[in-house]
Amino acid sequence: MNNKLMREGLTKFIDSMELGFNDESKEKILDNLEKLWSGVLLSGYTQDPCSALSSRQTSLSNDPVFINNVPFVSICQDHFLPFSGYVSIGYIPGKEIVGLSNIGKLVHILSTRLNLQEGLTAEIADVIYKSISPVAVGVYLVAQHYCMKARYPAQNSSEVVTTSFRGDYKWGNFRDEFLKVVNGVSNSKRNLHAPSGHKGASPHPPFRKGG
Repeated sequence: MNNKLMREGLTKFIDSMELGFNDESKEKILDNLEKLWSGVLLSGYTQDPCSALSSRQTSLSNDPVFINNVPFVSICQDHFLPFSGYVSIGYIPGKEIVGLSNIGKLVHILSTRLNLQEGLTAEIADVIYKSISPVAVGVYLVAQHYCMKARYPAQNSSEVVTTSFRGDYKWGNFRDEFLKVVNGVSNSKRNLHAPSGHKGASPHPPFRKGG
């Protein structure tokens, strides 16, 4: 990542708004923006996602593993605005299992890049499938997009759901079991945060398959 070019672009962007910042204020804003974008929001470009799954152990069974509601924040490559939510991941081990905390690290590396939600969902599935060769892997991602929030306030509660599966995901009804577990956890979470008098959570929108 070229921080010099980034700073030059940010300078032109701020100047184009003609807001009359003095030099001291503008430099402080530029410092904050450069640190945020290069050091946080797009930090995933400096890391290898496969390295996140380096901690592995021999699998003792083919029992499925589910990791629910891993939080993430990413930047939409179409609008450069954030979208955020939760990722749930399930897989049927082949010969190896991976350290559970490393799944969160993988999500963090891939999400701190410019993304489309569909692409992010598929990338998470691809890296897990290629790295540890599970029998099957499923990824379920639900997010709210700030491009929708900013332009259409009435859609502030709208969620986009994407799924991606790799391998023999019909093995042992894995796909159905995975979605049942994910939806059960998601609905419980919604009901827990529902306003008083709310009679239940609204169903998820239709799936948009990322792969």
